[in-house]
Amino acid sequence: MRVLIFADGGRDIGMGHAVRMKLLAGAIKNNCSITFYTNKEAFSYLSSDQWEVIIKPVKGQKEFIVREINRQAPDLLIFDLLDMPCDWLEEIKKHSSARIVLFEEKREHVIHLCDAVINGIYGGLKSRTVQMGGAVVYEGPEYIILHPGFEKAKQLYQLRKECRTILVSLGGSDPKKLVFKVMEACRRIPDIQRKRVIIVMGGAAPHADDVRAHLTQMPYAEMVRQTNDMAALLSRADMAVVSGGITLYETICTGVPCIVLSQVEHQTETAEKFAARGAAVHLGLGECISADVLARHMSDMAADYPMRSGLHQNGKPLVDGRGIKRAAAILYDL
Repeated sequence: MRVLIFADGGRDIGMGHAVRMKLLAGAIKNNCSITFYTNKEAFSYLSSDQWEVIIKPVKGQKEFIVREINRQAPDLLIFDLLDMPCDWLEEIKKHSSARIVLFEEKREHVIHLCDAVINGIYGGLKSRTVQMGGAVVYEGPEYIILHPGFEKAKQLYQLRKECRTILVSLGGSDPKKLVFKVMEACRRIPDIQRKRVIIVMGGAAPHADDVRAHLTQMPYAEMVRQTNDMAALLSRADMAVVSGGITLYETICTGVPCIVLSQVEHQTETAEKFAARGAAVHLGLGECISADVLARHMSDMAADYPMRSGLHQNGKPLVDGRGIKRAAAILYDL
């Protein structure tokens, strides 16, 4: 099957789209011939000897995409783009009979132009399948695309009574630079010297070197840059401070109790859903929270095993880590 995947990433929009599509490509590569189309910022991340990666032009993208579709004659088109333009799809359908799949799309007039929409994040925490015109919409955490390692990590993770290790991960680019606020909060936790803090920085975060410099004054902390095994890092943690994107789903899936600092408004919706089920502590938009308030919440969670245990137990049923298998099966069945 000939597959073209369109996904961007970078400092301003984050790396979630690119991360999700790279994982999905890895799951289907043995049965498909894949070409990625992306922006300059995500090119190096998506590059692989398993598929071709082409940088889209900044201007004239619609015309470029139509030309490429005519040249490549794909069977399947996958779009994971922020606010996919409706007129692109209308033009594409004039030139191609390829099946079209969108990720994280809730605009009905756009959905009606597709064959399937996979919304792992949009919708509630109870997964469902809905027919909208000629498209099938798959919603909920059952369809969230995570690294295959999380399914095993979920089975093996055991919550310790003593909180020894705190993991911090604020997305691929950390656009609000919340990591500095978390580091300041750590300094204000009375017994922080007795703990280990692991700070995970994504490859699109331009301030990683500044973070590393600050860590010289935090001997209890270490920085990991652009990890390929987040499941292993989370498996070491007794609690976490995360943003409200894909990292939140990874954390809930593994079973790690967490505090959520949302980077942008739409992340607050996701985080509130988990908080309402007693699976996370959501403090709202991270830029609006003081280091003192964050330090108090971190200190309270670290000291309160019953609280951490409750978050762990409440989150376990919500994300099973098998979404990537379900998404691949949907593509094969189209």
